Amino acid sequence: MIISLVRLPVDGLRFKHQYQAGELDTGNFEFELQEPPLVTGRVDRAGMDMRLRGNIKALLVAPCDRCLNQVPLNFEIPVDLFYTPEDTGESRTGEIELNSRDLDFAMYENDEINLDEMVLEQLELNLPSRVLCREDCRGLCTQCGADLNVEQCDC
Repeated sequence: MIISLVRLPVDGLRFKHQYQAGELDTGNFEFELQEPPLVTGRVDRAGMDMRLRGNIKALLVAPCDRCLNQVPLNFEIPVDLFYTPEDTGESRTGEIELNSRDLDFAMYENDEINLDEMVLEQLELNLPSRVLCREDCRGLCTQCGADLNVEQCDC
């Protein structure tokens, strides 16, 4: 979903988007969507910058880090992001030093914000550092690949 900033009302823009199956491409991510996400929120103008506040609700599955079985993960992610116009870089040459303010901003280009990119990024950033199907998951045998939660191998 693209939010056009060209005719953004003075008092901001509310949005609600229920994604459809297959609308988001998760092929390059470590998770799959079990149900399409719902994104709600608003965009407000702050000079040339934009502030996007809202919420992402999603149900996805990711592989267990030990046994590779799919683990369902339910997310409700609050979002509060700032977007600034893309700097074409034509006036800059050489190395560019970032300051702390630069790290709090994403870029928008062509007077639009791509919600799809933001949703996928937020889902990836909110994945747990270790996905486990259960705390005592025994994983896979390093010799034969048997799932040690299901069977005992002879290795």
